Amino acid sequence: RTRVIDFSMGEPTAKDIFELFDADGDGKLSVEEFGRALRALGKVPTEKEVKQLATSETMTFEDFKQAAASYRSDGNSSMISELRDSFMVFDRENSGCIAEPELRFVLSNMGDVLTDTETDQILKDAPKNKHGEINIEAMIKMLMAM
Repeated sequence: RTRVIDFSMGEPTAKDIFELFDADGDGKLSVEEFGRALRALGKVPTEKEVKQLATSETMTFEDFKQAAASYRSDGNSSMISELRDSFMVFDRENSGCIAEPELRFVLSNMGDVLTDTETDQILKDAPKNKHGEINIEAMIKMLMAM
């Protein structure tokens, strides 16, 4: 099933992220889903750290909130900064969003060049606002979660 997060009201909440990564909708995250959700929140844990933070094989929203709050990381700031700089070149109106064709260009031509198939998959999953534009910060979080 497809999930859409409305970014018109600002950044997604921890609850939004939890629900997005709760693939089967059972109110729990597997350890794998938990790691992805942490990364979507801008944290950059290793797989070992994810396993250490996971309180069980499945985590409720409360477990997720507590673990996310307890994890401290500076993240991969240079990579995040590079992504942000690449995307912001195309954000001429300083709206915090980028049009899909421009994002396709960035993904296909800059840094670690992606194949058309990889680019199509990322664009399919990209967090879009009500105008179909892609939220830059949410996109960076999504890419860091991969």
